[in-house]
Amino acid sequence: MPEGQKGSGAAVGIAAALSIFALLVYAAMIATLSSLGGGDAAGSAIAQGYAALEIVLLWLVLGALTLIAFFKGDMPRPAAVVALLLVLASTAVTFEVLDLLSRPRQPPYLWPLVIPASIPPLVIAYCFWTLLPGLRAIIPRLVAGVAVWGLVFVLCAAIVPFGKIRNAADDRDAAVLAKYEADLAKLPQDAPLWDWAPFFNTRNATKLDEMLKHIATFDRRQADAELMLARGDFPLGFLGRLDLTPTPALCDNARALLRRRVASLVLTVPESKPYRDISGDVDGGLAALRWLIGYDCDATAEAQAWEAMASAYKDTNYDVYELRELRDPKKLGSIVRNYPERFSQLTPKAHLKAWLSFADKKEYREQALAGARTLDHRNADAVAMLLDRNDISAPWKVLQFLPELDLEPTPPLCREALTHIRGDLDTVLRPKADDPRPYRELLDRLGASEPLTALLWLASHGCDADAELSEAAEIVGAYQPSPAGAAMRDRLMQLRKK
Repeated sequence: MPEGQKGSGAAVGIAAALSIFALLVYAAMIATLSSLGGGDAAGSAIAQGYAALEIVLLWLVLGALTLIAFFKGDMPRPAAVVALLLVLASTAVTFEVLDLLSRPRQPPYLWPLVIPASIPPLVIAYCFWTLLPGLRAIIPRLVAGVAVWGLVFVLCAAIVPFGKIRNAADDRDAAVLAKYEADLAKLPQDAPLWDWAPFFNTRNATKLDEMLKHIATFDRRQADAELMLARGDFPLGFLGRLDLTPTPALCDNARALLRRRVASLVLTVPESKPYRDISGDVDGGLAALRWLIGYDCDATAEAQAWEAMASAYKDTNYDVYELRELRDPKKLGSIVRNYPERFSQLTPKAHLKAWLSFADKKEYREQALAGARTLDHRNADAVAMLLDRNDISAPWKVLQFLPELDLEPTPPLCREALTHIRGDLDTVLRPKADDPRPYRELLDRLGASEPLTALLWLASHGCDADAELSEAAEIVGAYQPSPAGAAMRDRLMQLRKK
């Protein structure tokens, strides 16, 4: 190509525009690669997909710049061949880096990031050297070519030791896992809790769940847990995962251990260490506090101590806010009031929702409903459940068991229950004359007969439900005649006041 065309203004302008675009993609790629592996499996997969797209896009631009530099700049043919080969090779190498960085907490950690972080600036710099005579006058051709492409070659070759480091780490992990599996297999199935505790430290969530379910069948687990808490070797993060009973003894021992653990983590000089140094300890303490306070063990003083300790570290995270929220009086006993794990944990303080959560289970139905009828707050709880917008099953539970709860038909109860019944009636299918449907289909669409039986109870106990009774009777009459349908329609019509 004639010398006059080399380094033309148009070529430099195009190269500059491509370089600006490349640097934007480069910044996004580095940000993505440096933050892989930080979320769940789905989030990590999405992040890796974005990183792959950024790599492809960036290296396409680098390839285009290299071609412009060859055709419009002062790039010798041997250098052009080397450049194109190394640009292609670095593309493959960067995808290897992507694979390594998908597990950034394992050796070689984030060190492979140096490869994609260094190569694009080197390629762009060399391309501008070929296009700008001023740069060529300062830096000799041999020095520029050897320096840039020699460095690119070394960076590409660095993937080999990085890969060996990862393989060695994988081999060590495999050996550790094999020993873990062998030691776990030797453990007697009725071993005490403290012999099982070392095996809780595993990344295999499925195996851990199986182990915890097995331990939860031990009769001795409660006594073992209380003993471990007293002597200080209980893993706090698992306090709520062993189906333990929050007895006074367990509560006292757990609170004492929480105080001992937090004291050992208090900084003498505030903000002298990063929060990541204790994040694992705080995770365990927070899990234990959440369970204890939720089961009516007043550990709010311990929660305050953990919050104060954690706040003194640099770069804290949301754990500090969760610890603060645990001091809210509404948190004390919130689990046992609303979501107890076992029927035996129900108390007169428990919300009506908690009692009704066991009423669907055949073995507890009668006991649960009998206990619910004794609650002095059942009316207020029923209205609260009917107003609950976060739990769509709560209003349905009230309507399902309404005739069996011995509730007082107060204006709020009548109003909110009838509001839900109207919603069910308004949305249910009304068959046309040429499309007959059986009465059983109506009950199925309503979710069995709960809205209708609840409506009958409300109307028979003084609630003004004439409009709903008429609408329900009309809907029942639109379905095929049947003895059950006729009986329901007659009862609905009889209860109308007007």
